[in-house]
Amino acid sequence: MKISSRLDYALSCVLRIADKYNEKRIVSIKGICEREKLEFDYVEKLLISMKRGGILKSIRGRSGGYILSFPPDKISVKDVVIAIEKDVLGLVCFRKGRKRRCIHLDDCRVRNFWFSLKEHMESFLEKHTLKELLELRKKEKNWGTWEGV
Repeated sequence: MKISSRLDYALSCVLRIADKYNEKRIVSIKGICEREKLEFDYVEKLLISMKRGGILKSIRGRSGGYILSFPPDKISVKDVVIAIEKDVLGLVCFRKGRKRRCIHLDDCRVRNFWFSLKEHMESFLEKHTLKELLELRKKEKNWGTWEGV
């Protein structure tokens, strides 16, 4: 499975927001862009996707920005994956928009293998939370302290 840079950056951005959760701090897009060295428009799109996925709430106004919808230990990595990559965990034989029916669909002997792999990936991603990743990320030398605004 190839992890997209979009997913990797989304996790970095949401971890910046998770870092301020206990302080009840609203995190600005500008603050994330400065710390993560990413373009404003790109970060904005990632955050909107996570807002639509129920991970984030947006606060409007001059001192607006984003906060987590739930505590970091209640948001799984799977939640972020689904918000950003949509159907990445879906099996190819059942994906919507498939142009033609698979010739093996009625008698597929490997479908159970793919289902098992999907279940293992989902279980693994569900087991790990933003809190866990944040604890790891905070040990990095370039994480540093920041205000988030």
